[in-house]
Amino acid sequence: MIRAVIFDFNGILADDDPIHMHALLRVVEEEGLTFSEDEYMEHYLPLNDQDCFRRLWGKHARPLPTTELKALIDRKSDYYFSAIRERNVMFEGAASAVKAAAKRGPVAIASGASIGEIRHILSAAGLLECFTTIVASEDVQHGKPDPEPFQLAFDRLTQSHPDLSQRDCVAVEDSLGGIRSAQAAGIACLGVAHSYPRGRLAEARPQWVIDSISDFEEWLKTV
Repeated sequence: MIRAVIFDFNGILADDDPIHMHALLRVVEEEGLTFSEDEYMEHYLPLNDQDCFRRLWGKHARPLPTTELKALIDRKSDYYFSAIRERNVMFEGAASAVKAAAKRGPVAIASGASIGEIRHILSAAGLLECFTTIVASEDVQHGKPDPEPFQLAFDRLTQSHPDLSQRDCVAVEDSLGGIRSAQAAGIACLGVAHSYPRGRLAEARPQWVIDSISDFEEWLKTV
C-alpha cells in the first residue's frame, strides 16, 4: 500500500512549463542564443534553471562564471513572476490530488523549481500546509535526472516517519528525466501524460501512467 507521495511540481501540480520555457528563452535570446520548443522538451524540461543555463552555455562553448549564472537565473525568475502574477497556474484537479494524498500519509515535493516559486504558488492555492517537506533547486547539488532530489525528499520524510521505506512511496512525474530520477532513488513512479504522450513516457518505464492529475484520486484508490 502506498503510504507517502512525492510530487514533482512544474508540469504536475503547476501548469507553468510553457511560462518557464518562454522566460528562459527571453533571457537566452537577450544573450544572443536561442533554442526551439522541440529542443526544450527534449533536453531542458526536467532540468533546474542552473543546469539549463549551464547546458546551453556549454553547447555554445561559452564560459559561465558563477556570478553571471546567478544574474541569469535572477532575470529569468523576474520574467517568470511577472508572467504568473495574479494568475492561478495550478492544474485542474491538482488541489484535490494533493489533499487526497495528504489523507493517505506524508506528502513531499521534489522539484527543480526555486523554493520561492513553489511556495508562492502553493500559498496562493492554499496548499502549502499539506506538505511535510519541499525539496527545491536550492537544496541539491545535482538536479534531475540525478536521483538526489527524490532521495533527499525521501530522507526528509523518514525524519518524521522513520518506519517509511522506498516501497511505501510513489513519485508523481511528467518527464522522462524525472521518472528516471525517482527510479534511481528506488522509488516507484506514476507518470502523468501532461507534457509527453503515454507512448513517450513509456520509454522511461514508469510503473503506472495516467492521462491527467485529475485522474490521481481514482488511481490512488487502486494502490
